[in-house]
Amino acid sequence: DHNISLESMGVTVNAVAGALKAFFADLPDPLIPYSLHQELLETSKILDKTERLHELKEIVKKFHPVNYDVFRYVITHLNRVSQQYKTNFMTADNLSICFWPTLMRPDFENREFLSTTKIHQSVIETFIQQCQFFF
Repeated sequence: DHNISLESMGVTVNAVAGALKAFFADLPDPLIPYSLHQELLETSKILDKTERLHELKEIVKKFHPVNYDVFRYVITHLNRVSQQYKTNFMTADNLSICFWPTLMRPDFENREFLSTTKIHQSVIETFIQQCQFFF
């Protein structure tokens, strides 16, 4: 309901972001399926930017339709937030740092995974920055 004013209800931006992150954390599977994580990592190594973007777009097409729709909505929203970075200080880089663990739900217990956290973050940053290309 676009007529609801969370601000007039005293709900802070941090509370909304926290609720959104909690919602994704409670899903049985992450929004970005585990089965595609390795493919995302491999694609992020492609040096040619155009080729990398096209490959990432092909991976996103593999999402379950519901995941795709929600991912598109979230990334498009994060892109709009990043466009206001002069006011809110939330660049695509900052947003990707905050949201990649929520969208991908990594296994922080896995030592091998810890070496790829920056790559995961950069993939989400690319989705935010280039959302018009992807969607």
